[in-house]
Amino acid sequence: MGKIPSISQRFTGAIQATDQAQRISELQAEVEKLRSSQSPVLEKQIEALRSQLQEQSGEQDIEVSKIQANPHQPRQTITNESIQTIARSLEKDGQITPLIVIPQDDHYILLDGQRRWEAAKILGWQTLRSVIAIMPDDLHRKALLTFIHHEDLNPLDKAEAIFKEVADATSMGTEGILTVLATGLRRLERQKQTSQLTSLVTATTEEQISGLQRLGVNEAEEKLLLVLLGLALNPTSVKANLMPMLSLPNDLKQAIREKGLKGAHALALSVLSAKALETSEKIASKERIKATEQVLSEELNVAKTRELVAQIKAKYIKSEHSSSKQIISIQRSVEKLSRENIANTNLEQIKDLRALFQQKLEEIESILDLIK
Repeated sequence: MGKIPSISQRFTGAIQATDQAQRISELQAEVEKLRSSQSPVLEKQIEALRSQLQEQSGEQDIEVSKIQANPHQPRQTITNESIQTIARSLEKDGQITPLIVIPQDDHYILLDGQRRWEAAKILGWQTLRSVIAIMPDDLHRKALLTFIHHEDLNPLDKAEAIFKEVADATSMGTEGILTVLATGLRRLERQKQTSQLTSLVTATTEEQISGLQRLGVNEAEEKLLLVLLGLALNPTSVKANLMPMLSLPNDLKQAIREKGLKGAHALALSVLSAKALETSEKIASKERIKATEQVLSEELNVAKTRELVAQIKAKYIKSEHSSSKQIISIQRSVEKLSRENIANTNLEQIKDLRALFQQKLEEIESILDLIK
């Protein structure tokens, strides 16, 4: 990526504009473009743009109660620990950076600064310094572009935000998106054309359209792939790394959101399913939760996590095979125990046998209650 021009070069035209709302809109658009660029000077550029917004709209003290979270915010995971950290900083040093908000009716929508806003509520602050931007035409897309290429945006939040954008643009449901994406990519892979698809990520919209037509994709595939390419996303990577996040069990999604579990670790742990372990979902869930706690407490890497998962699976498979052989043998012995055999046995042995069977039946019942 080439060097980003200086702020003064990028905004000469915007600053000279006569309409204040137009200037703010242009500056806001540049904020979003820079945030998706991953430039090494990104944060300095954003701070400079914040200053430009401040000059145009002025800095205001806005009531915390009148500020609302962006309903299209891609970042759904904001840990209590991170908010507490911001709260301590605000309490000690005060508010250094103003929020960026969008006026709507009698309240304001957050475009930037959600953790500062959450921290201020904890501290009981009544107002926060903010600068005003105007409402973009497509708030969800703008918010998505703002966050989508941030390295600290976890893959679950990213997958859900991308899915919403694709669903809105294509009118497909979850299953439809997954099916169309998987089917199209499998065909391109068989035809050894995935590299041609990947090359379209950095192409213009016109080049992407003509490129997809050359690849022979159908209408539904083209519509879906254009959305992903328009977000500068590699569809193959989305399918492999992000879409599986949507089907994670709830305990793993919760661990990602609340405990900082990484996406790759969650995918490894998701192998511990009821089907793979050939047990009930209740037992599989307990195994996943226990394994997740071990991964987090011992800070296991992905390779070690996979080793742990393999050990748990082996335990179930080994236990099942050995138990099955033993139970089959017992079943055959019981079947051979005829009424005549029992009748020819002394009374004490019959009573002992009955007591043994009763005990084993109780144990069987307790196991059945556990796996229901």
